[in-house]
Amino acid sequence: MAYLSSRVVFWCIAPDSSLPVTYELMWDAGVLIGTVADLQGDQPASFKLKVTASSEGSYHCKATTGRSTGVSDSIKLRVVTPPSNTKVTSEPFPPVAYEGSRIVLSCSVTKGSHLSYTWFFNRKEVTSITSPLLLLTANKLVVRNVAPEHAGYYYCMAWSRVQDTKRFSSSSEVQVTVKKYVSKPRISFYISKEGASYHGNVTCWSTRGSPPVNISLSLDDKEVGSATATESLSAWFPVAMVLGRDMGMAQCRLTTEVQELMSEPVTLEVVPVGGDVKVEVEYLYTADSKMAAARLSCHISRGTFPYVSWLLNESVLPSETHEDSHIQPVLSHYALMDHRQTLVLTKLSLEEPGYYRCRSRDNYDESGPWVEKVFMNTIEVISIVFCCLLLLTLAVGVGCMYKVFDYKQGVCVFAMPTLQQQMLCYCSKESSQSILGRPQLFGPSEALVKSIAEFSCKLKIYPENETILFQLFKEDNRDKFLGEFTSLNGEVAVFLMSIKPKHEGNLECVAKGQNNSNIEPTVSYPHYLKVVEPVQGAKISVRSGPVEFFEGKTLELHCDLTAGNHVSYKWLLNGQLVSPSRLHYVADGQLLIHRTTSKDSGSYQCVATNHFNKTDYTNSSQVVITVKDVVSTPDISFTVLKQDPHNYYAMVTCQSTKGTPPVTFSLYNRTELVSNKTVEETQATFKVSLVLGLHMGWLQCQADNGDQIKFSQWIPLEVVPVGGPVMMHYDYDIGENYAVIGLRFYCKAAKGSFPQYQWFLNKTLLHDQGSFFYVVNQPPEQSILLLSVGRSSTGTYHCEVSDSFDNTTAIGSNKLYLDKEVLNRLPVLVVAVVFGCFTALILLVSICCWLGTIFSEFQRQRQYGDKSLSLEMEGRVAAYESELDSSEYHEDADVVNTARAGEFDQASEASVDEWPKFKACLKEGEDLGSHL
Repeated sequence: MAYLSSRVVFWCIAPDSSLPVTYELMWDAGVLIGTVADLQGDQPASFKLKVTASSEGSYHCKATTGRSTGVSDSIKLRVVTPPSNTKVTSEPFPPVAYEGSRIVLSCSVTKGSHLSYTWFFNRKEVTSITSPLLLLTANKLVVRNVAPEHAGYYYCMAWSRVQDTKRFSSSSEVQVTVKKYVSKPRISFYISKEGASYHGNVTCWSTRGSPPVNISLSLDDKEVGSATATESLSAWFPVAMVLGRDMGMAQCRLTTEVQELMSEPVTLEVVPVGGDVKVEVEYLYTADSKMAAARLSCHISRGTFPYVSWLLNESVLPSETHEDSHIQPVLSHYALMDHRQTLVLTKLSLEEPGYYRCRSRDNYDESGPWVEKVFMNTIEVISIVFCCLLLLTLAVGVGCMYKVFDYKQGVCVFAMPTLQQQMLCYCSKESSQSILGRPQLFGPSEALVKSIAEFSCKLKIYPENETILFQLFKEDNRDKFLGEFTSLNGEVAVFLMSIKPKHEGNLECVAKGQNNSNIEPTVSYPHYLKVVEPVQGAKISVRSGPVEFFEGKTLELHCDLTAGNHVSYKWLLNGQLVSPSRLHYVADGQLLIHRTTSKDSGSYQCVATNHFNKTDYTNSSQVVITVKDVVSTPDISFTVLKQDPHNYYAMVTCQSTKGTPPVTFSLYNRTELVSNKTVEETQATFKVSLVLGLHMGWLQCQADNGDQIKFSQWIPLEVVPVGGPVMMHYDYDIGENYAVIGLRFYCKAAKGSFPQYQWFLNKTLLHDQGSFFYVVNQPPEQSILLLSVGRSSTGTYHCEVSDSFDNTTAIGSNKLYLDKEVLNRLPVLVVAVVFGCFTALILLVSICCWLGTIFSEFQRQRQYGDKSLSLEMEGRVAAYESELDSSEYHEDADVVNTARAGEFDQASEASVDEWPKFKACLKEGEDLGSHL
């Protein structure tokens, strides 16, 4: 094999040939490449050839001497084209897939031949061992069942190898995005009070999924708002709220390109806290029936958002300073649970008595009244009612007496239609025409600035022959009237006004007699006028500072107007609506982003809008914000480059995963600056001289892109050449029939910083992958050769280790011959040991049985021999004694004879004359037994 455009040399020699010898290099079908003549003898002829695309084929040498011609064997030359322009393509494209689907990455090159491929995931090599869920086939990386952990950056390396020369081409990184399916959305709402008005807010969110998602809110099946959540899975929607009124059924809809989910419906109704409040007590006991605690529950008749406060002996528990704290004080004898509606007393004793009660108010109205149970007896209730009636009577009497003395001719009439109505006192004059009713004010409720608005004011009943003066005032400014009209004969008063912003508010019409002071002036009910001024001169001001800054800081934008009121604001980033989130605060004309990232960069637009009479007035402004990434902590590594046999260099690489260029990288050897450079990328390479086997110091990278300096770890600059011994061992896998089906060879050198491993089978180099083997390099620790046991794997194996930067010297391991039969054959030593142990066990058992038999026979003879002798002597003695004393018993003679016949042998019978001899023998037997 040879690389394209390289040079190869063919050597041809015919030893011991007569001179002269003519050598010819032939290619394929007899094409002559070159001719060399040998005139000195036994000198090899060399043919140099520049490799082109057409150089591939078989070559042989022809040697001619005189009339003799010889032909050599053929050598097949394969031309290897180095890879170039490597890139990664994906299916689907772009490489975005939902979990559980399939994604295929392909490594393609513009040109190249005899290629191998290596894949990297997040800068780490992908193998079948490290990544079993990733399938490597040819130039493809297949993920059959995509999971979130497969998301990241992938790139491939296409490479070819000719002898010890390796050419490679790497692609750029491709980001694979794995999206999660979103879960069913949830919905909740809350209410807040601002001044005298109430504002509702509905929250829609999902606990799982990948943004962006589109979230919309429907009210009674009608969409009232939508937003696109690009960072979180939540959205907020303002809604109109009126206390005590059902505002409709709200439901959230969450939509992605593959899903559409609906939340459970919720009724938007806020019921104020009210009704009865009562406390229920439950005592808790231990296993031995001892009272351990008491649980007090506060039950409120009604209320959607109650806030509960507990009191002990009229003292708030806990203190009011902690009522709104999210962290309740840790106390030893009580605790609050269930949003403060449950009070648990963990310490009960007679020394700490007290009265507990609870009260409640709306949590959105801190100044609202407390609802609590108030106990009053009947006498107290009657006394309070009587005092109230007495005070009311006195107040009405004083008022009427004032009228009587003020208008001498008036008559005071008391009227009290119902107890709920206020007591009124009407003082009438001699003429009923002196009493004016309340005037009525009519006009538009909304007007545009600089427009002309018409208001009218009239009385239901006009006094006869009286001129009525109508005046138009602002409710809060009675000193200056806005218009004046004199009415004769019941004419309706008309006011024409050029609307100005100051006219907004409650307008009142006052009617009074123009020349008659006896007519009491009357005031109409307030009429609210909303004045709309179209928005103008929108401009974004960056309150947080410069428009270009580093991530992590707070961005504050304000939308300022030169004119306009009743304005609604909308913020856009690169044309997309900015939705409120945990880090994005959007309110009125303010946009506040906490902890900014580079994703917050772009063109911000503020759109200000107000409405009048179905006409929209809009004005907008834009500003470009740039948020730069702070450079990340750099990684430091180095490789070794051999320039000549005496000069070696370390190529030190400093690389950060992120950071906005330009980035300045500095390389330090302890405190000494080696070099620095500013680049428009996130990595830099430095060339440092080194001496093999010598510790050259400690290196550290520093990265800086303007915000703060980041430091890498310290690494030693020391390169240890490969040294022996090289050890090789293996383990194996066993199949179902207990046969060896797979082997793993391990090769490791005793020392070496950058080892390069090579595996050989019968002196044939095994490249990375074959039909029955696979090489897994784990530098610098070891290399692993995975084998599938079969006919092809039979042979002698060994490994060689050399320096990756200098392969001139290689150290080999011991050689090991393996085949299927040898692996599954039991060793002779094992068989000998097993059968030897089995034979020894049989002999041991046999000897034990033989010894046991002898011992038991000896014991039986000893036991039964002594016993029989003793029994025989005793029997004879008993027999003679019974025979001698038979006159003392009155037994039947046959019974006695039968007993004698059963107990004694006929041959052992003796007469009375032999008794002394037996007695002497018995004495000798007893002496012998005691001696033994």
